[in-house]
Amino acid sequence: MVRFELSVEIARPVHEVWEYLIDPENVPEWQASALSSHQISDGEMCVGTHLQDERRFLGRRARSEVEVTEFEPERLFTLHGISGPVRFTVRHQLERSGDGTHLQIEAEADPGGIGRLMRPVVEHAAAHEIRKDFDRLKETLEART
Repeated sequence: MVRFELSVEIARPVHEVWEYLIDPENVPEWQASALSSHQISDGEMCVGTHLQDERRFLGRRARSEVEVTEFEPERLFTLHGISGPVRFTVRHQLERSGDGTHLQIEAEADPGGIGRLMRPVVEHAAAHEIRKDFDRLKETLEART
């Protein structure tokens, strides 16, 4: 199992960060590997909502089904990959920080059959990509007026 933790300070109110973060249509704007993302279950976003992502993964296109497993408005949003090449969980915790938002991210992934020698390379690349994605999220939100 591969684990990452990071945090980012975003100079936007919590409700704005929350609304942007939970909209799957925004994912390709800030996540480099994402080609598309959309909700595939009916109703409002909540625990049990299912999403479908299409991403570039190891030079190929891959689809994953993702389930929302925690949903506390403007506070907690957790996604769990239930199909696709990598099983993962990403937990987003939001807190007010002055006039902005403190976003804490905890990510865990099971890279499956990747060999012992490749694991450190994959971990390093994934950590780098996740950091860049959340930096891009910050830039995207702070550029909005």
